[in-house]
Amino acid sequence: MRFLAPILANLLVVTAAVGFGSLLKCFLPRNFLGIDRLAFTVVGGLGLLGVVLFCVGQVWFSRPAILLIVILGCLLGIKTLAGAVRNRSAILQKVIPPVIPAMVVAAVLLVAAIGGLAAVTGDMNWDPVAYHYLGPKVWLREGVIRPVPDESLTAFPVTVESLYAALISIGGERAPQFFAFVGIGSTLLMAAGLAMRLGLSSSGAWWAAALIVTMPIFFRSGCDGYIDVLLAGFILGAARLGFDAVNRSDYVLFGTFCGLAMSTKYTALISWVLLSFCAVLVAIRYNQRDSRVVLKDLAIASVAAIVIACPVYLRNWILLGCPIYPPPPALLRFFHVKYMSPQAVQNIYENVVLYGRGMGHGFWSYLKLPFNLTYHTANFRGAGGIGLVPLALAPLGILASHRDGFAKGLALFAALQVTAWFLTSQDARYVDHCFAIAVIFGVAGWEYVVKLGSRFGRLLSGVVVACSILYGLVMIVEGSAVDMHAAISESFEAKRKKAEIPFLESFEYINREPSVTKVLILHRGLPGYYCDKPYVKPIGRYGEEAIPGGTDLQSVLLQLSTLHVSHILDVRWDDWNFLIPENQPGLRLVFQRPDQRIYAVIPAP
Repeated sequence: MRFLAPILANLLVVTAAVGFGSLLKCFLPRNFLGIDRLAFTVVGGLGLLGVVLFCVGQVWFSRPAILLIVILGCLLGIKTLAGAVRNRSAILQKVIPPVIPAMVVAAVLLVAAIGGLAAVTGDMNWDPVAYHYLGPKVWLREGVIRPVPDESLTAFPVTVESLYAALISIGGERAPQFFAFVGIGSTLLMAAGLAMRLGLSSSGAWWAAALIVTMPIFFRSGCDGYIDVLLAGFILGAARLGFDAVNRSDYVLFGTFCGLAMSTKYTALISWVLLSFCAVLVAIRYNQRDSRVVLKDLAIASVAAIVIACPVYLRNWILLGCPIYPPPPALLRFFHVKYMSPQAVQNIYENVVLYGRGMGHGFWSYLKLPFNLTYHTANFRGAGGIGLVPLALAPLGILASHRDGFAKGLALFAALQVTAWFLTSQDARYVDHCFAIAVIFGVAGWEYVVKLGSRFGRLLSGVVVACSILYGLVMIVEGSAVDMHAAISESFEAKRKKAEIPFLESFEYINREPSVTKVLILHRGLPGYYCDKPYVKPIGRYGEEAIPGGTDLQSVLLQLSTLHVSHILDVRWDDWNFLIPENQPGLRLVFQRPDQRIYAVIPAP
């Protein structure tokens, strides 16, 4: 039963996504293959469902509201799926899978599915616990989607996190973990369609999917609550549309996918600008379209993108004082933000710089980037690497496609995107879509080598592909072994929770004790995700000021009655000692373990 609920929840959400995605059918180009239509329906539907959930969640985010939206989508989805079953031959044409890449894709998706059924563990150094899952859990408890004051990163664009909230509401806290199977699978569909548009055979598209899914960085970016793989799906979809756009409906859909990307992550703002530039360049230079008409169409695409993306930015501006929150330090001159001092903003900025430094920002570092990304991906916070194919074969693929305007636009976009990424924050997850594009060009290079007829070239390129896939499989299985073990073994999962969840005993006491109604958590580094009761932190992990005067303990204790706190969690951890002195008036110690104490607040007479 612990597995049935999350699987069914994901099935319902995917069906609802197909329903919402079917609303895009009237905009899809007529020359799209069946795999393109399937990919855009699923990926676009997931994005639209997330946006709808977010918008409704600004005023009402209870389980009935979520079920109402999901059921409405499911009704549309069932109708769409029934039609797809009747026309399954048209959908599956030209994509009959070769055995080896199909088995590779199936094996990796199976690993994602099994590992995704493990319970959530980890501390505040793990982004899903820190904010990807924290936000949805708090929204469901509060009945409205609002940023968590002590965790500013919950104010990020949250299209995917809105899906997580629906999954948690329907299927429990394992459901968003299992969503890795959905997110990775749907983005692979989009990548396969893009590969066939680039001229790859159906066999080549399957090999591209196998190589993409076995890139350890791509796989990890889609697991454990990370949103970057689905973001890659939105961006790849926008590129597929934008570089082939010929009429208004194409540009509307192009803008829609740009908007879905921007409503998922701030980094997509840069992607939107670069995609628009490349789309205009391709349309004017290679498709010979009139520049004035193209600019008008681009304006329509921009309106569509802004309409889709603006809810989260307007929400932040109205509630937090700045559309982009937490703001870059430069924006503090124009916006007065809530809950964050300039020092807190600086702390986040320094953290971004620290984790995004890569292997340098100089000219020589830029020239060595293809080599460094291939052999030193860990220096870019890369989880295992990207394989040999992008470095070894992608240049040949670009060379083979040099007469195709679409291919030139795609290559230019990837180059500009990586350059912007290099100059800002070099976290490998942020350019998953570029890695996917590089692999597609790599397979095109492989097919080019095969056509040349050189036996040595065919052998060497085959070895490169085999090494990439085998390396990726080993890294993925090795990295997912603990998750799969935890999913299969309840006893191991219990040991893992005890080892990886900080102060688990205190959270278990808080969650099971009926007298606990609201908790004051004093340590800024404790993960509030594991607290099932309402909680408040005076100071967040980056210095967010959730309570006025939160740096002064006595000032916080004087506000207990107005905060409606029933219990206080105090811990001794790292360089942090207990804050509450023994025999503090108005408090009664009710739970104690090594380095952890819980006090009950004695009501004032």
